[in-house]
Amino acid sequence: MSGEDNIKVRMRVGDMELEIEGPPEKISHVISQIMGNVGVSTEKKEVDKIPGKSCKEIIEDLWREGWFSQERRLADVYRELTVRGYNFDKSAISHALSALTKEGILRRVGRERKYRYIQKYPYKQVVRD
Repeated sequence: MSGEDNIKVRMRVGDMELEIEGPPEKISHVISQIMGNVGVSTEKKEVDKIPGKSCKEIIEDLWREGWFSQERRLADVYRELTVRGYNFDKSAISHALSALTKEGILRRVGRERKYRYIQKYPYKQVVRD
């Protein structure tokens, strides 16, 4: 096997830095041995997933910020959530908007497939009452 088939791995474990070079099929074995010798498990563990906010909760946050003080279309809400780094499809957003309308947080104006959403009451007013 030529040196071109080797890979080089550099890793830090605690205050120790290691550099290993060799064929890929042996690197994994060597890393497992090293980690075992320093007391670090290489077994995959199930990580508890921390649930993020739901689409509805995020849209409620927009309402609290006053974002719905003017009429917003579904496309506007989708764009705003995307800009903020959320990746919800339009059907999930539509469902959340509908639920918030039924709860009396938002008001829906317009006709089917062309709805616009606006706050029924500002958040600050609801908190005071």
